[in-house]
Amino acid sequence: MEGETSVLILNEQTATILERRLMMGDEDTYRLGVPGIYGIDDYNALDIPATIFNSPMGPTDSALQTNDGPYLQIVEQPKQRGFRFRYGCEGPSHGGLPGASSEKNKKTYPTVKICNYVGQAKIVVQLVTFGRDTVHLHAHSLVGKQCEKGICLIQVGPKEMITTFPNLGILHVTKKNVANTLEQRMTQAYVMGYNNGVLIHQELNHQHGEGYSQRELTEHEKKLIHEASIQQAREMDLSVVRLMFTALLPDSSCQFTRKLEPVISDPIYDSKAPNASNLRIVRMDKTAGCVIGGDEVYLLCDKVQKDDIQVRFYEEDENGGIWEAFGDFGPTDVHRQFAIVFRTPKYRDVDISKPASVFVQLRRKSDNETSEPKPFTYYPLIKDKEEVQRKRLKLLPNFSDHFGGGPGSGGGGVYGGGGGAGG
Repeated sequence: MEGETSVLILNEQTATILERRLMMGDEDTYRLGVPGIYGIDDYNALDIPATIFNSPMGPTDSALQTNDGPYLQIVEQPKQRGFRFRYGCEGPSHGGLPGASSEKNKKTYPTVKICNYVGQAKIVVQLVTFGRDTVHLHAHSLVGKQCEKGICLIQVGPKEMITTFPNLGILHVTKKNVANTLEQRMTQAYVMGYNNGVLIHQELNHQHGEGYSQRELTEHEKKLIHEASIQQAREMDLSVVRLMFTALLPDSSCQFTRKLEPVISDPIYDSKAPNASNLRIVRMDKTAGCVIGGDEVYLLCDKVQKDDIQVRFYEEDENGGIWEAFGDFGPTDVHRQFAIVFRTPKYRDVDISKPASVFVQLRRKSDNETSEPKPFTYYPLIKDKEEVQRKRLKLLPNFSDHFGGGPGSGGGGVYGGGGGAGG
């Protein structure tokens, strides 16, 4: 059976490889040519029993591997807005973090799936930051069933490899405790070995905590973590987090030491944070203007932050290109967070001969969140003075029609009696 996938039979005590003739000659049962799987040591810290990570898997069906190798996938993202991070003094959350597609009569929750693998596994869930380039551990904590010390750990399999998290809550750390909590979180992750995918410190980044579960950190390591926690605490946004999922698979000794590459969710915004509300244009007093811009528009909207909002005009062409420009206004033009007075930007082509349809929307600077767009029309610039005069005359009322006069009527009075002498 040259070149075929190996089949791994797992029982209570051992894992015996029946066929191991992959053409690639890989010695790692779970790697199978996939670079996103890492070896880690046992997880004995944090007063969590070692058996929770390293216990034998028990009776199970055969675990099937494919040439593609196992990987973790987010099936249902968490809902990004509308969920509140609660302080410890407020008590437990009312209901878990919902899924992105959750509705009033159809609840969903964050869900992940281990693909290309059937068998026992464990999944670790941690909170991380909303970094665009670098991901750090977050100081907030996950709370709820199967959560301890700010993380969530569950066992899945041996048959059903899709896992839902219906009871996750997010505990908001107080500002004064951010650095201390973060230092503890970093130490735990580094000692326990699930710091892959996050940056604790440059000098600790590529060690993944291997072999650190059985000893104390050195003074140098403690110093690096302490410095990193202070620096990251200064920059940490407490209003947004993400979920990082890491899957642990068993090795040939039935110990959960094989780690799949982590996957990270969409950002989750605290509903009570200033930038957590959905953007919405309620009404504009003008939906059209001149191509040269400068028209004053009054826009009513849902709550916005005066220093964190833009009015974006844009147009998409047939080739996917985008023109965009922004309304002109300052913080003082945002009235009580619910109204914006701005001037329209100049259109991309001021020499158009017919009206051009574009869109206008609100955009938040901090996270690029946008509102639903509204249509806006740019009208050509009228350069012919005679044409301008004709349009103005067309708009003026014909007073003689209203007052009963007509040609040659001599400017009859209000009652249409005429201005001439009676016959």
